[in-house]
Amino acid sequence: MKIENQKKENMKVNRQSILAATVLLLSAGCSNDHEETVAPEGDGRVALQVVSGIETRAYDKTWESGDAIGIYMLDGDAVEVENRKYTTATTGESGTFTTDAATAIYFPVNGDPRDFAAYYPYRDIAAGSSIYPVDVTTQTPQKAIDLMAAAKVTGKTKKDPAVAFEFQHKLVKLSLTVKPDGKSLTAADMEGLKVEITNQPVKATYDVLKGGEVSVTNPVTTPEAADNLPVDIELLTNAAGTSAEGIVLPNTSTKDMFLRFTLKGMSQPFTWNIHGAEKSKLFQAGSKYVYTITISKTGIVVTSTVKDWTAGNGDGGESGDAE
Repeated sequence: MKIENQKKENMKVNRQSILAATVLLLSAGCSNDHEETVAPEGDGRVALQVVSGIETRAYDKTWESGDAIGIYMLDGDAVEVENRKYTTATTGESGTFTTDAATAIYFPVNGDPRDFAAYYPYRDIAAGSSIYPVDVTTQTPQKAIDLMAAAKVTGKTKKDPAVAFEFQHKLVKLSLTVKPDGKSLTAADMEGLKVEITNQPVKATYDVLKGGEVSVTNPVTTPEAADNLPVDIELLTNAAGTSAEGIVLPNTSTKDMFLRFTLKGMSQPFTWNIHGAEKSKLFQAGSKYVYTITISKTGIVVTSTVKDWTAGNGDGGESGDAE
């Protein structure tokens, strides 16, 4: 009798463990090849498990403590569970994302398949909507505006609950290294440098469920979007004036866009025509444009390379003069 009671108690504990399984396991990498986790048989609910492939982390390559993703579970075209938030408490190239029992996503007990979509960083999206609002007006912190999304994963069940998301960047990153020429200007002259990019739309939307690219509302053809007229965006620049970075919206043309550099104590800024560079004719979604800027009192020289994200302006880099 004691043995039989112990078996029943063990079965009870096992069922409770299944009900409490809310952890999402994420590992770095871009492959969809992964070891499937097979759910135990029985009538207990099975929690979603996620193995994500990330082309590159939204903010460089590292998850940071407090990073959160949003996940939708779909039954065909119908949204069954919307915008559940999972957060990591660790920092590293892979992260373990958790939520509480009240918001955990579970597969149907009857074994019916479900589809999933995900994005980063998490936002409070209106109930019944999958439209993610994008606004790059404020450039700090960078990770708060660096939208990534994953293609829909289909046909998963409680017997095969491991879902592999492959996240991709949906916006454009600019990364600038700035230095003085060492003759007419010194490192001290760079302190307090202001860096801007001109003629930028700042607002767009992204449909998490439909995927694709972000949609930038054109204020010329859509009068209600008059608040999205192109503006100059100040990039996030360090105090020493040696580096700057920004997140901007994709654009089919960089015509009339300039990088503007204003040195402290100098009223006349230096500007560089982005469109004049062969490989910077447009800003392609998912691309990171990396520029090295050398400033002298007579002008600036710009060279570029590409790192981390999809190569936006080529591995060979670009060069240009500014006045």
